[in-house]
This record gives sequence, C-alpha cells and structure tokens, in this order.
Amino acid sequence: MLRSWYCRPEVAFALLVWLGSQFVFRYVAFEDPGALWHTKIGQRILADGFMRVDPFTFTFPDSVWIPQQWGGEVGMALAHRAGGFDTMLALMNAGVALLFTWIFSRAIRNGMHPLLAAMIVAGAALTCAFHFFARPHMATIAGMAIVMAAILDFERGRASAWRLWWLIPFFALWTNVHGGVLGGVFTLGLAVAGWGMIWLARRASEGSQQDKHNSEPMLSKPSLARRANGPIRSWRTAALLIAIVAACGLTAFVNPFGMEMIRTWKKIVGSSAMKELVSEHQPLSLDHTAGQVVVGLGIFYAIMLAGAWKKPLRVGWFLPLVWFALGVQSIRQGPLFAVLAAVAMADLWPETIWYELLKKHGDSLSREPETQPRSWRWLAIPAACLVIVLGLQFQGVSAPVVGRNWAGLNPKSQPLELIEPLKDYASRVPAGTPIFNDANLGGFVIYHAPQLKIFMDDRFELYGDAWLREYADAVMEHPEKFDAWAETYGFERAILAVTPERMKLEEYLANSPKWVEVARCDRGVIFRKKTVAELASR
Repeated sequence: MLRSWYCRPEVAFALLVWLGSQFVFRYVAFEDPGALWHTKIGQRILADGFMRVDPFTFTFPDSVWIPQQWGGEVGMALAHRAGGFDTMLALMNAGVALLFTWIFSRAIRNGMHPLLAAMIVAGAALTCAFHFFARPHMATIAGMAIVMAAILDFERGRASAWRLWWLIPFFALWTNVHGGVLGGVFTLGLAVAGWGMIWLARRASEGSQQDKHNSEPMLSKPSLARRANGPIRSWRTAALLIAIVAACGLTAFVNPFGMEMIRTWKKIVGSSAMKELVSEHQPLSLDHTAGQVVVGLGIFYAIMLAGAWKKPLRVGWFLPLVWFALGVQSIRQGPLFAVLAAVAMADLWPETIWYELLKKHGDSLSREPETQPRSWRWLAIPAACLVIVLGLQFQGVSAPVVGRNWAGLNPKSQPLELIEPLKDYASRVPAGTPIFNDANLGGFVIYHAPQLKIFMDDRFELYGDAWLREYADAVMEHPEKFDAWAETYGFERAILAVTPERMKLEEYLANSPKWVEVARCDRGVIFRKKTVAELASR
C-alpha cells in the first residue's frame, strides 16, 4: 500500500494541471512569434556567445541590440535541442503545474478544503492562461508569485528577514531571464512602503493618544492605522527592509550587458507605439475573453477581501488590487494580477467572514488552518512522471500527450504550407539575402530560414516608435510605401500573413504588376518580384 504522503491532494492536482496543459497548449504555446526567435537566439548564444548588434534584420543590421532575456532563451534552446517543441512544452507545463500546485498547497494549509482550493486556484490559472506562451515571460509570472508569498509570510511572522534577504540572489537570476523583474522590485518596494506608513501612523497615533489621555484607557474602537498590521517595529527593521529593496533593485546591474540592459528596458516600458499597436499592451477590454476573465477574478477577489474587513488589515492583501489597476491599463499585466490574487486568497481565507460562516454551519469546505508547512514529498510522483516523459522524448518515441510529435505550430493559425517554399528559396540564394515579411511572421522566418535576413519582427525595442508607426501605416493604410522599401533594400521575396481582416498590403501586392504570387495557403502567401524580362514583356 502506498504511504499516505503519496496520496496527497497535491499529487492529483499537479498531474491534472500538467496533463490538461499538455492538451490545451499543444499548439497555443508556440503561437506567439517570440517562441520561435527566442529559441534561435538561445541557439546562437550557445554557439557563438553574446551578441550586441542585431543579427536578424537587413533594416537594422548595425544597430545596438542585446539579448536581454538571454537566460530564458538559453534554457529554451537547450530544451529544444533535447526534444524539440515537445520538450519545451513539457517543461513549460511542468513549471505551470508546480507553481499552481504550490499555491494550492498553501491554500489547503490555510484552511481551505482541497476541493475549494482547487476551484479557486484553477480559476486563477485559467485567468492567466491567455498569456501562457513558451517565452521567458513565464518566469515573471512565477517570480511574482514567489515575491508575493515572501511578503505575506514575512508580514505574518511565519518567516524571518532571511526570507526577504533570499530574494536578492533570486532577483539577480530573474534579471537575466526577463525584464519583468522590475515588477517584482516594484511590488516588494510597495509592500515595504506600506509597512513603513503603517508603522509611522501607529507611532503618531499612539503618541497623540498618550499625550491627550495619559491616564485614560485606549479607545475601544481602534483607528484604521491601529487596525492595520505591519512587521516593522523599529527603525532598525525599517532600515533593514529598505536595504533589501535597494539591493533587489541593484540586481538589475548584475547582467552581462551593464547599462545597456537598463536602456533596453527603458525603451520597452516607455514605448507609446506598443500601447497603440500591440494588442497585449493595450487597455483591458470587455469585448475580449481575456478582459472578461480578469475582471471576473477581480470581482471575486474584491468580495473575498471584503470578507476580511473586520480583521487586522495587511498590506499584502492590497497588492493584487494595484496590479488589477495596472491590468486595466494594459491587459499584459492581467496574469500578474491573477497569480498575486491566488497567493493572497490562499493567505487571507481564514480571516474572512466567508470562512467563519462555513465553519459555523459545519461545512467541510472550511477547516482549521495547519500550524506547520505542508511537506514537499508529494513532489516525488509528479517529478518521476516528468522524468519518464522527458526520457521518452529524448529517445524520440512518438506518443500522444507525452511523447514526440505532439507539440508544434498550429496548422490553423500558422502558414505551415509555406515552410518548404521558404526553405527552397533560402537554399538558392546567398546567406544574408533580404526578404520582406510582416511583423507577425518574423519569428517564423527566423526559425525556418535563419540564413535569410528579415524586414522586422516583434523585438520592438530595436525598431523604435517611429518605425513601428510607419510600418503599421504602410501595411494597413498606405501599401504603396512598399515599393519604396523594395527599391531601397532590394528584396525580391515577400511573405505575408493572411488574416480575416486582410491587410491592405496583401491586396496591393496581389494586384501589383510588379509582383506575382508563388505560394499561398489559408494563413499566408509568398510573393516574388517580377524579373526585368517579365516586366518588359507586359
């Protein structure tokens, strides 16, 4: 008979999340063009070391560009080398399963029945899911959850200052995986600022009460400042926490590129064109499913938090609301709100009136919180399953869900039929030959025909706002600009995505006397520039 710790609910939850993710993200994980070019960058770093100029375009060939997500890119390249898209998917989903099972375990420890914990945590995971792509940004979703848990544990006195000191090397690692580390520093700094204000307000309140009522008892109805909880009790603690935040912020300089990394982040954060033109950077919209689920979780979290209003207030519980507001401004932040809300709900549950009501009426969904952390021994079975799956993939065994030839590019959204014509063209021209492509197919060309030079992709920090607006104006409104580009850069092939909205540029080239279609499928088309002889024979 299996020992009881093998039968923990965490085991079932982890396996269900992993298997479900294997089905759901089989193709979805690679629909973002970054999944392809990030992998290629990682391969180049492993082969030739770091680069400091753009290696892919003919439009910005000598421009400064650094692989600021190099740690994640190298990891993606190693996974791809081991087992292609299948191993990349398996490892991404294993990370997702581990993250949300850890949150699920924290919820059980704090008095949630496994069924209730599963529903709440799974709901948060589904809210994040619209942004689950095989890209380094997945590390930021996990990193934000870890920072949130550290804040709440320190705030409750369940962890010493060492838990926060430990964040310094963690942030140094995060810096070299994804620029979302800035969000982690911001969140930690916001928590420390909140604790500091509570402590100063409490000191001021207690001093005032002592002056006015030196011989009277404290008021029976405490002020908001006295109801709020914070871990700061002295100037020494305040100084310690400020030092930790400063050290975490300084980890941004722990990278191979020095100040260039900071300048790159500044370009990305400060780009107004991205907010105008790129859907994932635009404000939340209730016309889209992503916006609807984020708002739905926001309402649920507000209801959960309202149930704890009569208990001592904690700064950590309000941090998800900050990220909800940021998510309204940019839907890209929606998953960060969701994962912070999941960690916070696991923490505040036993403080809510909803917990008390369920407990009062004898409902099994409300249990006594556990005094000790839950064991990690449950991880043995999911880890063993992952090792078996990776073994099958490394050996090249084809099998649904767990083996090779399961994951890949989506034939319903990617122009897979154009891969062979693209490769054939690349094999017949010198390395570095330019090809025009629309931005959404930049990663597609980089991955399948890396010897060609592309027009652009979605590395927006390279191109700048003026270029982005010029490109968008050309492909959507004024396709006649394409002729000037062709004359300037000398490309003789163009590959475009075919969308339901149909870019004006595709229609323009289809009717142009200078260009002829050579390959087409439901999701893409390749055009060839006519030769001088063909133009003369018209």
